[in-house]
Formats: sequence, C-alpha cells, structure tokens
Amino acid sequence: MLCVGGRSGAIDAYRQLVEQSGGRFLHHDGGLEESLHRIDGVLAAADLVICQAGCISHNAYWRVKEQCKRTGKRCLFVRNAGVSSFGRMISAACAEEN
Repeated sequence: MLCVGGRSGAIDAYRQLVEQSGGRFLHHDGGLEESLHRIDGVLAAADLVICQAGCISHNAYWRVKEQCKRTGKRCLFVRNAGVSSFGRMISAACAEEN
C-alpha cells in the first residue's frame, strides 16, 4: 500500500496501521521534498494507493491520478491527513477485499 502525502509527523502511525492490517507500507511525500520522478517506482510497487490530496503538490496529484488510471491501480483520495481518517480508509479498503 502506497501512501502519497500526509503529515510528516504521522508517517509512523500510518505505517503501523497498514502493517497491523497485514500490508506493506510505502510512502512518498507528494513532491514536497522527494522528487516527483521517484513516485513512478513506488506507484508501480503498490497494489493500493491512498492519496492525501490536501498534503501534496498539484503536479503530484495529477501524476498519481493519471498513473493509477493508466495502470488500473486502485486509488483512494482523502482530504484529511489525520491518522483516524487514514485508519478508516485502511479499514474500508480491507473490508472491500474480503
């Protein structure tokens, strides 16, 4: 599972939620400090993308959206970068898989 964006202080909490759900956590900050070119590699490695749209650059948002559409990758967009919102998205995604 790839998390794009989010609050830098909450990354460990996001990781813990994903790993508690049995997933492998990947993260890209959405172009704030990391290169946007690196996002393609982590997108390719993910089976699910949670994009925290309020915490990334416009370029990253469109890149994620287009890549997911082109590759058929499931992408969930979240406006709120809080840990509880992220946890609800993980729970909902896991429930849909089962």
